[in-house]
Amino acid sequence: MSDPFPDEVDEALWDEACRRAEVVREFLKHRTGKMTAGDVALLATELEISRATAYRLIKLFRAGGTVMSLVERKRGRPEGHRVLDDQREEIIRTTISRYYLTRNRPTVSQLVRDVQTNCISAGLKPPHRRTINARLAEIDLQKRAKRAAKTRS
Repeated sequence: MSDPFPDEVDEALWDEACRRAEVVREFLKHRTGKMTAGDVALLATELEISRATAYRLIKLFRAGGTVMSLVERKRGRPEGHRVLDDQREEIIRTTISRYYLTRNRPTVSQLVRDVQTNCISAGLKPPHRRTINARLAEIDLQKRAKRAAKTRS
């Protein structure tokens, strides 16, 4: 995951990262030897975080040593991140365009079955129904954007 630039960080997140950096810096300054679990528990209490998060912050600060290394980031996959391989994405795209984007549109359940059947016959693991629904939602958004652009012209 790429680090945001300082000017892209929310002010509240930045302030919290600065506070954490100061506390962790002081904590590490007074611990030249090994840290005990009790030391880390005190740090966690002071920062109002879990012990696991305290260990993580110590590790991040030792590795990076900057406030940016302690800025909280959004969990999970980045928005728009795709996990499927290109073959399955292509099967989903072609099945949607050939069978779903027609006048006699089948149900979404039928589309899901068609995509899954096409993947299995190609020797691929079929994608989950939610994945196919997500691709349909993207197409609907694109169509709406095109319609809106036409009405503005």
